[in-house]
Order: sequence, then structure tokens, then C-alpha cells
Amino acid sequence: MTTTATAPATSSLTGTATLVRFALRRDRIRLAVWVSVLTLMMVYAPNAIKLAYPDEAQRQARVNLLKTPAGIMLGGPMFGGNETDLGVMMANELTLTLIVAASILAIQTVVRHTRAEEESGAAELVLSSIVGRHARTGAALIVVVLVNAVLAMTMTIAMAATGFAVADTAAMCLGITAVATVFGALAALSAQLWRQARTVTGAAMAALAAAVLVRGAGDVIDNSGSVLSWFSPIAWAQQMRPFVALRWWPLALLAALAVALAAATLALENRRQYDDGVLASSGERSKARPVGGVFGLQLVIQRGSTVGWAIGLLIAGAAFGSMTKSLLDAASGNQLLARVLSAQGTDGVYTTMTQFLAAATTAYVVSVVVRLHRDEESGIGEAVLAGSVSRWRWLLSAVGAALTGGAVLLACAGLGNGLGAGLTLGEPHIIVRLTLAALAFLPAMAVVASVAALAVALRHPGIGWLAVTFVVCALYLGALLRLPRWLIDASPVGRTTAPSSISVVTLAVMVVIAVAVTLAAGVVYRRRDVV
Repeated sequence: MTTTATAPATSSLTGTATLVRFALRRDRIRLAVWVSVLTLMMVYAPNAIKLAYPDEAQRQARVNLLKTPAGIMLGGPMFGGNETDLGVMMANELTLTLIVAASILAIQTVVRHTRAEEESGAAELVLSSIVGRHARTGAALIVVVLVNAVLAMTMTIAMAATGFAVADTAAMCLGITAVATVFGALAALSAQLWRQARTVTGAAMAALAAAVLVRGAGDVIDNSGSVLSWFSPIAWAQQMRPFVALRWWPLALLAALAVALAAATLALENRRQYDDGVLASSGERSKARPVGGVFGLQLVIQRGSTVGWAIGLLIAGAAFGSMTKSLLDAASGNQLLARVLSAQGTDGVYTTMTQFLAAATTAYVVSVVVRLHRDEESGIGEAVLAGSVSRWRWLLSAVGAALTGGAVLLACAGLGNGLGAGLTLGEPHIIVRLTLAALAFLPAMAVVASVAALAVALRHPGIGWLAVTFVVCALYLGALLRLPRWLIDASPVGRTTAPSSISVVTLAVMVVIAVAVTLAAGVVYRRRDVV
């Protein structure tokens, strides 16, 4: 009997091209959805501003609103040149949002094809073939570069087709995707430092949040960008100044940083063993409290994510709330805003702000529930269910943990919104009112969690993310796309109108729907195989 030995890899990057093709094939639907949505924003945003602010005076009122500290934190620096030009407004208002979205895509893609595969054991099968040491990491980085290249091209074409200057549009889009590439490389570096995929993702996301805050604080100090702003790569993209005074050299800084992070990643990968990290994992704590069942386990697993989301929504809520006074002042020079405020009152503003924060919370809720699908793929779910834990308890524990965390997030978002509005308006009683109003969105979170549970039961977690996409699109794009009213009203977040009005019947119907869908998910989950 003869045995055939596998030939050693001739290079540390052997097999990279094959892994790139495999990753693109594996993620083709996911990446296509992301690219399509981000590209659509380049068409939607200018048309939305044209519709809401058709003349110069109304645009100037919006610019003045965005010159407030909260507006600068949520947007970008003001360079003082033709600030009501539509291109300048797009660069100021859209760049940060697209940078954050594209960076999240890059981080998730890199972690998915590096550390997550090691954690699940899939990477071990890949490495048993003729694959170089750096092939998996190199393939993940190449995929991110390719996706960002396609994204830059499609966004440039989409925005330029609506009448914007090609050079400035290309600079804006290249700046966005260059920052996303930097954070993709940072995620690859983090994957060498820690063993757990969720730790890697959390570290990269925390770095992204820190970059947003540093850039915002720096631009508040000087609304054209202070020294502090330059400590954030996000500022480098915004300091390319498209549509104002275009300059290309900050793009070179982003490219150099991405290359440096990639080189550091490969160097650290040489220093660690497979399924290990450069930084040692903390050992077990002898005095740690025991985990209280599967529900307690879910809470412990999601603890770091919950804290991060809560802090982010608290800050976002405070930023939204602090803009209330400026928004009320801007209504005096904007007939559209004046009509909205006349019809809905200040509570209408609070409702819109709270709905935006609740829409963000749906992403957290879905991420907690669909984690069960990843646990099944990695074998963790099978190990848990092999004990005395029933499938009902396993599924319901995830839904319960999602709603518990969702309640914390909503409370923090409402508290931040109340603090921002109450302090700027001098009405402290608003703090409690807006905090309670945010909690009124918990039945809507229950509906979204039940859909995610059904998605897990059907082995199609993408259904849960489609629910999030629907909520966001109904809220942001419903009026612009002239969607049917019944379709917009189908969004549980859109149906919740606290603090303007609270319909007990509507909230009760949402609870009934959530219970029914969750029970259906449980029945399906019980009757199918785990793997």
C-alpha cells in the first residue's frame, strides 16, 4: 500500500487566487446587496435633498443646522465655500454615513474569512490542502480591495449620472472606499491578536467608533478640521475636500496606512500558531459567578456587544436631541419644516428621531438571534443541545436575550435623546418622557426578533437581515420611492409613533404577532436536524 503526501506550498501566498474566487462565490449575494444599497444611496440622497430643500434659503437653513456641534459630529467639516451647493452638501452629509457602512462591510468580510473560519474549524480543512501560510489572510484582504474598487466605481457612476462633476464625485467615492479598506486591514490585524471572532469584530468596530468620535470632536474644535481631526483616517477622506477645493494627497495617506496595516498583519501571522492569538486569552476566573442556564449564557456572550451598542446609541441619541432647538429655529426659514411642525408639533420631531434610533436597534436584535445559526455551523449548538437543553429553550433564550439587550439599547437611546433635547431647550422633564417613549418600541423589536428566529429555523439568516433592510428602507425611502402606504405601515418601527401617540391596540397586536411567529419558528426548529 502506498501513500501520497501532499506537496508543500511553494510560497506563503500559494492558493490565494483560488481562495479569492471561493470567497467571492460564497458571498456573492451578500456583497451584491451591500453594493446595491450603498450605490442606491448616491442617487437617493441628492434627490431627497432636492425634494425637501428646493431653494437656496431652505438649503441655507439646513446648512446652519448642520453647523451646530451635533450636526458636525453627524456630518462633516464645513470649509466655508458655497455651502449650499448640492455637491458640497452631499460631501458633507453623506461621506461619514457611507464610510461607516462600507467599513462595517469590510470588517465583517475580513473576520468572516479569517478568524471566524479558524474558530469554526473550516480553516483547518483549507490548510490541509496546498495553501500558503498567508493565503487566507491575503485572500480576505484582496476581496475587500476588490469589493471597494467595485463600490467606488458604481457609486461614482451613479452619482455622476445625476449631474455631479466626475472628478469630485470620484474623489469622494475613493475616499470612502479607501477608509473602508483601512478598517478592513485593521480587522485583519485584529484577527492576529485575538482568538475569538466576536472579540476581533468588537475591537475593529470600537476602533471605527473611536475614529468617528475623534474626527467629530476635532471638527467641532475647528469646523474646517483641527489637529485632532487628523488623528482619524476618516478626516483624511473628508479633507480631500471634493466639490470645494479638491486635493488628492490625503488619499495617499490612506493607501499608505492600509499597506502598513497589511504588512503588520502578515508579520504578526508569522508569530502565532493556528487557532491562537498573539495576545494571550485571559484564563478562567476562579471567583466568577456561575452562568445561570442558557439564557444567562446568551446574556454573557452578548454582554460586550450590548455595552458597545448602548454607548453608541446613547451618544447618537444625545446628538439627535441636541439638534432639536436648531431644527425649531430653522423652521422659521423653511416652509416644509414649518408645515411639518405645524401638523405634528415638536412631538413629531421626537417621534422621527426615536424611530431612527429604533431602526438601528433592530440590527442588534437580529445579530443576537441569528448567532444561533453560526453556533450550529461551528458545532457549538450541537454540543449545547446534546445536554439537557431543549431546542425550545435554546431558541427562546436567544430571543429573550435579544429583547433584554434591545430594551437596554432603547432606554439608552431615549435617555440620550432626552438629555440632548432637555438640556438645550431647558426642559428637563423631557428626559423621562423620551426615555419611556423609546421603550414603547420594544414590541416592534419583538416582531423583528421573531422574524430572525424564523430565519434561523429555516436556515436562512438572511431573512432576518432583510427585515432590518425593510425597516430602514420604509423609514428612509418610503416617501421618496412613493411606496404604498400599506407597505410603509407594515414596518413595526413605522407603526410605533411614541411619543406623539401611543396606541395600546397596535402594540398589543405586535406582541401577538411576535408570539405567533416565534412559536412557528420553534415548531420548525424542533422538527429539523441541527446540522
